Amino acid sequence: MSERPIRAVITADNHLNRYHAKMPAARLEDRRQALRRAFLRVVDHAIKIQADFFLQCGDLFDNVDPRNAERSFVAGCLADLRAAGITALAVGGNHDSPRQSTEQGGFLAADLYARLGGLHLFREAETLEYELFERHGMTVAIGGLCWNASTSFGDDPLAGIEFPNPDGGRPDWKVLLMHYNVEVHTFPGTFEPIIKRDSIAKLDADYLLLGHVHARTHFQVGGTHVLVPGATERMHFEEFGHDPGFLVLELGPNGHSTHEWVTFAAQPRSRLRMTAHELSPEPFGLRPPDQDPTELLLERVRAQGDETCIATLTLEGVLPREVYRVLDLNLVQEEGAKLFFFFEIDTSQLQLQDEFGQTGERGVRLSQVDELQVTAAAMRDAAQSAEERRTVERALHHLMAQYSYGDTAR
Repeated sequence: MSERPIRAVITADNHLNRYHAKMPAARLEDRRQALRRAFLRVVDHAIKIQADFFLQCGDLFDNVDPRNAERSFVAGCLADLRAAGITALAVGGNHDSPRQSTEQGGFLAADLYARLGGLHLFREAETLEYELFERHGMTVAIGGLCWNASTSFGDDPLAGIEFPNPDGGRPDWKVLLMHYNVEVHTFPGTFEPIIKRDSIAKLDADYLLLGHVHARTHFQVGGTHVLVPGATERMHFEEFGHDPGFLVLELGPNGHSTHEWVTFAAQPRSRLRMTAHELSPEPFGLRPPDQDPTELLLERVRAQGDETCIATLTLEGVLPREVYRVLDLNLVQEEGAKLFFFFEIDTSQLQLQDEFGQTGERGVRLSQVDELQVTAAAMRDAAQSAEERRTVERALHHLMAQYSYGDTAR
């Protein structure tokens, strides 16, 4: 018997082809390239360490119909893995699985790779499928359950599921891939299906490998190890508590196994904050009366500018309406777009106080005029030529004229 363990590289939540509604086209392409580079790190590591298996636990793509650029990129990665003798297996996640049979005919984008023999794709959501392999004198059954779009909050997708043994008896190792929240490790405030610990305890599997939650973790329920590899990039601002990466799992003889995380730096993110108290003039606030509040915001933005960073400026607190009216958020947006990889202003935590001291119950939304100006600024930044910039400026000018006409008419 070979002393070499069965080696698997495990990844999830790569979210290739991810879209950002407010991100200029050129920046969006750069961001998508960063996501592809992160996935390529996993593939290259699997080849480098001569892994036996490459396991993808869902949300390979961010949507059910990725661009051809991402499809082709993944095809190349799978071809490299196959050329290195590495078997790739995957399940669908909530982002890349159709919600119903009328969406993309019910097919996952990864189904194409499976039909060409580059990937073992587990398509079933209610019946556990598995493949049996022999590696280094040991047998391993690798199974999967695809994301089930018909499940809802409170459902346990693992309840009543059995991982059967092949005719020859239980293999040395049984590994199951899924893409769900798991009890004690979920997205905050989630209203989605959750795998219960009781179901894990009843499962005959050595390892349950889970995608979906972007933070990594490991715990054990009975004889089953639960491993969450985490995402290969930070997708949200709240994901500061961990570095992105993937897992390497080694399965040896006599039930001996080990795992380790491989991590790498994510694209920088920054949340700049400015409170209403800072923007309000003395004596009730901190701003000297002779200082312009817009300039105060610009100073904050300029002090932390980073052309590699995705940034959000959050305005929060209760702000007098007269102060808000003199803020030039369009100018701040333009300056931030020059200084950061991507920049946006979040006013959802800001409340306006009228002359009677009353405030609304919800955060501030930019007026239509402000929204148009901010959008136009982003489009100007994304323009590829002077002519495109002039076109945006002319369009904004005509729109603003219509708003002025409407004000006069009233």
